[in-house]
Formats: sequence, C-alpha cells, structure tokens
Amino acid sequence: MDTAGITSQVRRLREALRRQGVTGPDDIRLEETIRQWAPGPTSKRSDPLTELDAALLGQGITLDKGALTAVAWAVLGVSAPRTVRLGSAAPARLTHLAELHDLTLPSAPQTLARQLAGEANLAPDLLRARPWLTGPAKPEDVLAAVFRDEWSGFLALLGEFGPWVYVPSVADLQALSHRYAALVQAAQASSDTAALAAAWQLQPPGSSTSLLARLEATDHRQPEEHRPVAGPDLIRLERAFWETAELQARQRRDEWGARRG
Repeated sequence: MDTAGITSQVRRLREALRRQGVTGPDDIRLEETIRQWAPGPTSKRSDPLTELDAALLGQGITLDKGALTAVAWAVLGVSAPRTVRLGSAAPARLTHLAELHDLTLPSAPQTLARQLAGEANLAPDLLRARPWLTGPAKPEDVLAAVFRDEWSGFLALLGEFGPWVYVPSVADLQALSHRYAALVQAAQASSDTAALAAAWQLQPPGSSTSLLARLEATDHRQPEEHRPVAGPDLIRLERAFWETAELQARQRRDEWGARRG
C-alpha cells in the first residue's frame, strides 16, 4: 500500500477507535497497526477480524467482535455500515446509471469537474483504470488528462454507490455496467464474513475504497439463507471490472494517439 493509502487508513483507524472509546495510540503506533493488518500480495490469510485483533492487541487494545467489525469496516472506508435503507428502489439505486455526462469539447472537463467537486471517488476511480496517469490528483486535472489522452467520451456513475467511469462509446459503457451489475448481484448473495474478507483483500491504492466497501454502506444484502457467494468470487468479480475498465481506457488511448500521429 502506498503512503497516501497508509495515511488515509491511519486517520480512519484513529476515528474508529475514538468511537469505541479508545484514544491512546499515536499515529506512529496506528501506522504500525495498519501495516501489520494489511494483507500482503501473496497473503493466504482470510480472516481480517483475527488479524485486526492481533494487530490491536500488539498495541494493548482489546475490542469485542462487534467493535472489531465496526473498526475493520471503518478502516476500509465504511464508517456507518448498512445505514442507507434502499427499500424497493434498491435495483435502480445500486446498478442503474446515476449520472451520465457527454464530453465533446476541450473545455468540458474543467467545467464538469467544478460541478462534481464533491465526488470523492471521481478522480481515484479514473486513475485506478489508468495506472499510467501518475501526475494529476485533482478532479479537474484528472479529467483534463483523460480527455487529452482519449478525447471525447461519456463520464458516468454506475449506481449511486458505484464507480465513476470514462468510456468512448455506449457499447463500452454497457460492458462495464454488466461487469458492475454482476459484482452487485454477488455482493447481495454473500455473507457478512465473505464481504469483509473480500473488501480487506481488495484494498485499493491511495485513499479510495473498494467497490464492495462502498456497497456496504447500504442494506443491499439478501437474507442470510440466500447468501451462497464466497469471498474469492467477490474478489474475482471486482478485479474483472477494473481490468475491463483499464483495457478499454488503454485501447482508446492507443487509438487516439495513433490518429493524432
């Protein structure tokens, strides 16, 4: 995990522990806890609560299972799990297009970035699908860089709690929508334990959150007896989404670069 990711998770951990009445550890000790808890690239561990418990015990902090779960989700970016009630609007709010913007002019990225200034996941999501963009960080700079490399396209938010994507065509948008819908359906049919384990393994770089973690803010999950999906399936589906998004962006960048000579 990069420095920005560590710093963000240290802040989240501090705030989560304070909500549990724990105020002692300084940032250095909290950073040590985060590094100990984070799964490695070849980690075979599958129980984030056991790992978090061990990391916190090393700092002299003891929490019950409910508090551990709350702290784990908070570190992963979900400070209030399952507090958003979806009701009968769940299908539309989870997977339908929440926003769609057609960018055709060079001035459009800056104007749109100002309109979407409050969207914390906008820049991280676009960068996640474009690892070659290492310089920009602000939404207006990221959008401008994407437009420069890929030219006109559609900026869309897939569901109220989903990812921001930039695509050159409706067909590409539909492909990503299908990938994301498959992840949502699997998340709805997963257990609490499987979802947490998968989100733990999927911790993205920087300060962004995984798509599974974003869904956890809602009451999207089905009744317990209808949850057959395991953690590895969730991991595979989320990774497949980002791989498709990156492939689309790379192809569009190469095609536009070739046209420009």
